[in-house]
Amino acid sequence: MWVPIALGRDVPRGATRAVLLEGEELVVWRGEAGTVQVWEDRCPHRGMRLSFGFVRGDALNCLYHGWEYGAGASCRRIPAHPDLTVPPTIRAKAFAATETGGLILVDRDGTGGPPPLMLAGLPVASLAIAADPETLFQLVPATPRPDPQLVEATLDGVRFHLGWHVPGPGRIMLHALVLDPGAESRALIALHKLRSEAEARRAA
Repeated sequence: MWVPIALGRDVPRGATRAVLLEGEELVVWRGEAGTVQVWEDRCPHRGMRLSFGFVRGDALNCLYHGWEYGAGASCRRIPAHPDLTVPPTIRAKAFAATETGGLILVDRDGTGGPPPLMLAGLPVASLAIAADPETLFQLVPATPRPDPQLVEATLDGVRFHLGWHVPGPGRIMLHALVLDPGAESRALIALHKLRSEAEARRAA
């Protein structure tokens, strides 16, 4: 299943970003060619978080010992052994990833089929909300899409594409793109109002 995990604008070229998805630690990164990668946030060598590392060209380098992983997730260079031909079995755990309509999505289990297609919206915000999806979407007048974690919604007169994922129990990350030009300020107000209402309802 394809799950939205970040806004594309929040992972520029040369950047890494840590994401928690249902308790699993992931690293999202983008090389100089612009392609987004989503891997397990763990170096196969000593378990260091790869999100602490750095991007050089189209490779991700572990901060601990500098092991370098190419876009295909295979380790291609070990600085302590510069003449070593790195065995192909040394590789990070990679997941299928795509970018559509300003959202980054991951398919961890390979059951997502073709990636969803979305009209591009203007990225507004990713909000952490202390509520479960059922509580949140009781407050959202939404039109479901074929993709279970993407909806089209209108909040306070502003049209959105909303993607979401669950980092852990009782929490949701909402990724919002606005479809109405010039409505960014109104969109932010509507989103923060939604978060306040959802958290108040959960606490009641």
